[in-house]
Amino acid sequence: MSTNTLGAANGYLQRLLLSFAIPAYRWLWLNSVFGSMRVITIFVARGWLVLTLTDSPFWVGAAPALRGVAQILVGSFAGVMLDRVNRRTALLIVEVGNSLIAAGLGWLILSGQIKMWHILVAAVLEGLLISVRWPAINIMIVNVVGRERMLNASAAQMLGFNLGNVLSSAIAGLIIASSGIEDAYFFGAACGLIAAFSVCFVKGEFRPEVVQEPIIRALREGIAYIGQHRILLWLIVLGFLMSLLGWANLTMLPVMARDVLGQDASGLGFLTGAGALGSLISTLLIAGLGDYKNKMRLVLWSGVATAIAIVLFAASSWFPLSLLLSAVMQAVLMAFEVSLTASVLLLTADKMQGRVQGIYTQVFGFTWVGGVVLGSIAEFLGAPIAIALGGLCIGGVVAFVWRPLQRMDM
Repeated sequence: MSTNTLGAANGYLQRLLLSFAIPAYRWLWLNSVFGSMRVITIFVARGWLVLTLTDSPFWVGAAPALRGVAQILVGSFAGVMLDRVNRRTALLIVEVGNSLIAAGLGWLILSGQIKMWHILVAAVLEGLLISVRWPAINIMIVNVVGRERMLNASAAQMLGFNLGNVLSSAIAGLIIASSGIEDAYFFGAACGLIAAFSVCFVKGEFRPEVVQEPIIRALREGIAYIGQHRILLWLIVLGFLMSLLGWANLTMLPVMARDVLGQDASGLGFLTGAGALGSLISTLLIAGLGDYKNKMRLVLWSGVATAIAIVLFAASSWFPLSLLLSAVMQAVLMAFEVSLTASVLLLTADKMQGRVQGIYTQVFGFTWVGGVVLGSIAEFLGAPIAIALGGLCIGGVVAFVWRPLQRMDM
C-alpha cells in the first residue's frame, strides 16, 4: 500500500473516530447499539405477530401507528420537560420502561393470552417513551461533543444504531422461525436493559438551566422560534414528509416479504437486515466526512436519491434484487436523517434545544402514522403501488424546497 493510500486511510479513520475520543460519547454510542437491537427486534416481532393474528396489511401499519400518534401528541411537551429535567435520568427511565413493556408482551405470548389490544396498548406506551428518548439523546450528544463535531457524532450515533439493526434484524427473524415470537420479545427486553446500563456511565452535566415560565408559554415559544427561522421550518417540514412516506415503508416490509416476495419470517429478517446494512455503510461514509460544511447538499441529494430508491424497491418482485434495493433505500434514507438531524441541532440555540427537539421528534412519529396511510392504500391497490406513490410524492416536495435550502451553507 502506498504512502498516499495509507495517509488517506489514516485521515479517514481520524475523521470517523473524531467523537470517540470523548469517553462519555463512547457510552452513548454503546447505548445506541443495544437500544437499536431492542427497537428492531420488537419491530420485526410485532410486524410478524400482527400479521399472524390478523392477516391484514392495515393492522400491520395501524399497530405501530398508535405509537406514532402518542409520540406526536406528547412530543412537544416532552421537549419542554427536557428543558427542565436531567436528560440522563430521563433517558435511563425510558430505557428501563421499554424493556419492561417488551418483557410483558413476551410473557403474554408465552402464556397464550396475547390479544390485539395488548399490542396496541404497548405501542402507545412505547410512543410516550420514544418521545423522550430521541430528543434526550440528541441534546446529550451536543453537550458531550460540542457543535464542531456534530455531523460526525450524529452519523456515528446512527452508525451504532445501524450496527445493532444489522445484528438484530437477522437474529430476530431466526429466533421467531426457530423458537417463537415470545423469545424475540425477551431478547429485545434484554438488549434494552444493556442500553439502560450504559447510560449510567455517561459522565457530564445534563441538567438544563432552571426555567421559570409556565409550560404552555414555553411550548408557544418553541413553536414561535421555529416559525421565525424559515430554514429550520423547511427542514422540519421535509423531515415530516420523509417520515410519513419514506421511513413508513418499513412498516410494509412484512407484507412485501410474504405477499410479494414469497418469504417467511426469516426472509423478513434478512430483508430488514439488508436495509440495516445499507444504513450502516451510509453512516460509515458520512461519519468519515468529519466536520463537513455543506450539510444542506447532503440533505437535498439524499432526498432525491431516496425518492428514486423507493420507487425501484416497490417495482421489484425478485427477492435478491429486493435485498439490494432495500439496502440502497435505507442507505439514502439514513443519509438524509443524519444530515437533517445535524442541521436542525446546529441551527437551534442552546436554550431552545429541548423544545425544538421535542417538536422534531414529533415529526418522526409520523413514520408510524404513515404506516396506516400506506396500509390503507395497500388494502385496495397492493403494497407496491402504495410504496411507489410515497416515493413520487417525496421527489416532488424535495424539488419544491430545493431552491431555499440550497442557499444555506453550514
